[in-house]
Amino acid sequence: MRNIRNLNIILFFLSFAAGFSQSNLIIPQNGIEGVSIRIDTTNISVVEKLYGNEFELNANQSYTRYTYPKIGLAFQYETDDKNKIIRSIFLESPFQAKLNNGIELNKTSMKEIWETYSDKGCFTSKTYAWHSQKGISFFIKKDSTKKGYDSNKKIYKIEIHNKNDFGIPSRVNFEFDKERKEERIQEMVNVLKDDDFIFEKFDNFWRIQKKNDTKPFPLKKQENFKRELEFDLTQLNSEIRIYGSVFELNILKCNNDLVYLKLTSENEILVERYSDKQIQILLNKHQNKTNIPIDTKSAIDFPTDTYVYGTFCGFVGTPPTESQTMIDLVNQRKYYRLARRLNSMNPEIATYGYIGLDFLRKKGMEIKPPELSKMEEFSKSSIQLNTCQGCIYGVTETIKEVLKEENLKVIYKAYKESGMLK
Repeated sequence: MRNIRNLNIILFFLSFAAGFSQSNLIIPQNGIEGVSIRIDTTNISVVEKLYGNEFELNANQSYTRYTYPKIGLAFQYETDDKNKIIRSIFLESPFQAKLNNGIELNKTSMKEIWETYSDKGCFTSKTYAWHSQKGISFFIKKDSTKKGYDSNKKIYKIEIHNKNDFGIPSRVNFEFDKERKEERIQEMVNVLKDDDFIFEKFDNFWRIQKKNDTKPFPLKKQENFKRELEFDLTQLNSEIRIYGSVFELNILKCNNDLVYLKLTSENEILVERYSDKQIQILLNKHQNKTNIPIDTKSAIDFPTDTYVYGTFCGFVGTPPTESQTMIDLVNQRKYYRLARRLNSMNPEIATYGYIGLDFLRKKGMEIKPPELSKMEEFSKSSIQLNTCQGCIYGVTETIKEVLKEENLKVIYKAYKESGMLK
């Protein structure tokens, strides 16, 4: 097998050497006459068999390109294509090539290309400009320090492809590499499930991801918020993305010890773990302070899930789910259910509990001393809320800012005028 492969390579170079004395014919949307690699058909493994492994590799989350500088050819496939089908062939010197219409690599100017196709104009980057026709693109170099480009320059590179009008590669014979994506997700899951999980290992995992974020199938993490809660509890909430999939990671820690962690995707829990010891310590502290037990399995009591605080959110201006629940409880005069929410360790739920009781007070209901005391304390809290302001979401306001009397009056009036608050 090795002898056959070596023979193929020798035969290729012999034919290629002959090609230096004559231009190879380019076939747009297809390939090069005499070269067996075809757009939308040939797998990258065929390229390696024909030309060997002395190529320069450029791989990122969009495409993977094998470049053979000695012969002036490069072959590119989409990184997320499981079949690794060639979508573009690039030609540069020393390769010699031309089209049936007379356009020739390194000899024809951009202006002559425009005349040939009765067309004008180029797209530009910092260092080059290019003009595309069906199945083919022509490139000239440009001065990065100056605006515009010189259309009299000769084309130094040609790309053969089968892209649509917007430059998107063909999907003929395309199959998304789901297995490779799942492997990357599983790497993250394994880190979170590790019996020896510590935050130093977790942070190191993301430092590596950030370094490799230009490589194929990158995991990208964006912190939604980080805030300090009661009892030395810190909450970190992040959004993680990879090729169309979005994950939410909610972490609670005390000092640097894990209290609770949950990774979800489309309401499916992928990882959930907690420290019984740390949670028991928090339960004891909370009960000693409030004389009210909390259920750590309930997101209403404990911040296992994240909620949004707001009145009218999004493009159409609808209340968040828990805001609507609060309004319903007020309309039903459910005092004790609102009082329970007021004592939640979840800041957004507790804020809704406070506002619900304040609304009942505005309607003439008497607020009992335990709730009055909690409301007085809570109204001075500097804990930040995960808020919405119209279409804008994010932790931007503290509890004490939201619970100012003038703001509560505005909220009450808005709900009354909307007809939601009876």
